[in-house]
Amino acid sequence: MVLRVGIIGAGISGLVSIKQCLEEGVEPVCFEALGHFGGQWHYTDPDPHTGEVASSMYRSVVINTSRETMMMSDFPMDPNMYAMYTHNSKVQQYFESYAEFFKLQPYIRFNHRVRRAYPAGDGKWTVEVESGGEVTVDTYDAVFVCTGHHSTPNMPDWQDVEKFEGELVHSHYYRDTVKFQGKNVAVVGVGNSGADISAELSSCTKSTHLITRSGTWVFPRFLLGEPYEYLGSRFMLNMVPRSVAIAGMQWALNYTLGTIPKELKPEHNLLGAHPTIRSDLIERVRTGTVTAHRGSIKRFTKKGVELTNGEIVEPLDAVVAATGYTLNFPFLPKGIVQSDEDKDGKENWANLYRLIVAPGHPGLYFIGLCQALGALMPVAEMQARWAISVLKNEIPLPSPERMSEDIAAYQNDLKKVFVRSPRHTLEVEFFPYMDLLAQDLGVHVTLGRFFSTFGVWQGIKTARSAYFGPPSAVQYRLFGKGRKEELARLVLQRLARKRNEEMSVEEMAEVERYRVGN
Repeated sequence: MVLRVGIIGAGISGLVSIKQCLEEGVEPVCFEALGHFGGQWHYTDPDPHTGEVASSMYRSVVINTSRETMMMSDFPMDPNMYAMYTHNSKVQQYFESYAEFFKLQPYIRFNHRVRRAYPAGDGKWTVEVESGGEVTVDTYDAVFVCTGHHSTPNMPDWQDVEKFEGELVHSHYYRDTVKFQGKNVAVVGVGNSGADISAELSSCTKSTHLITRSGTWVFPRFLLGEPYEYLGSRFMLNMVPRSVAIAGMQWALNYTLGTIPKELKPEHNLLGAHPTIRSDLIERVRTGTVTAHRGSIKRFTKKGVELTNGEIVEPLDAVVAATGYTLNFPFLPKGIVQSDEDKDGKENWANLYRLIVAPGHPGLYFIGLCQALGALMPVAEMQARWAISVLKNEIPLPSPERMSEDIAAYQNDLKKVFVRSPRHTLEVEFFPYMDLLAQDLGVHVTLGRFFSTFGVWQGIKTARSAYFGPPSAVQYRLFGKGRKEELARLVLQRLARKRNEEMSVEEMAEVERYRVGN
């Protein structure tokens, strides 16, 4: 009997889940509430009547992860088509090419909104779906939740906000600078959205203020002439002591940017928080086009805000809250993901083993529900590979009690390594986390495997590319189940040369071998 999986959401996590199901002989049925796939990367204008938006993508977004890091493990991004850091429209184009290449779209039911998903016994799940006013009910061997965590804006409960005569908007609804031109604007929060929006607004506003509670290390996309991710090679992150790796990265950052302005300089170390990527933010603060403030909002006034450091920021015509998102799964029974202490999801702690499985709820998997230090796309792909193997009983799961212990240990480690913040409750580091799942799958990287698979000379070249080249999920197609070793070898060696080198004829031929229908 063929296993059937219900997949909720057709963003990139849903697409990789469909593909993995098909490769493993599992029947996928994907439900997408909207009329398109791509999830957050499919830009949408606000509804002209309600102002609602499905995606948090603003018009100017350029991805913060490099082409080498974000691409799928077996579908390389052609340098002739994609810049090293590409615009959101090109990211969506890549997803569309991926879906076309592997023939994924026939398995997506567009304009189908999942109303409920609940256990049906024996690890199966029943899913109620609404489309066109009609409700259908079906039962699946498993459900993959691929909706992510960027759909429900977190708007802090600020004091006296009702007194403010200007406009207060969450960054989720921000699209471009048009309605802010010539105005006095404050942006609250210095994550990637806050950095992007404040830098962009500063080119056309009367004044732009950036309010940050704890500061952040701001990375440019290129350090020492190379993408900043190149500092996070397998050798640097897995084989160099963490303190030495941090010191090396700090030197490269200081050498490139100089001393960070005191209003932005954090107290935590370079890897103690999720990085903020914006090449020109430091320059805009130094030139005064962005005025940075260190503090939290104490209260709103009629004309602006008062901060906890005593500053009064006035006058303000608008405040943009780049204050993150809360976990929200309205179609699931309460208590599956969030703890009793975090019922509203605002702390964002997720009680999930490997950030995928909910203990005591067999058959339910979460794909792409994490905050990756690195690109999320290949992490979601690896999670889908792992989840299908669990579903097929190829990877045994510990008992629910043991899984809960593992979750507690993971969360305690997060509290030791990262700044305490809802931003870091779902954090994973690219290679350590991917290696953890790869070990379970049997696709992990070891030096011995390079020589047994490729021989001495090619083994040395490929191992050097894997350990010293840019971080890439291509490594997890070298060995074990699902391997495409010749494709992976060619891609890895090209990436390690660290140039905008074109794909070779041999590499393109290897890619084409795996096109559905060949």
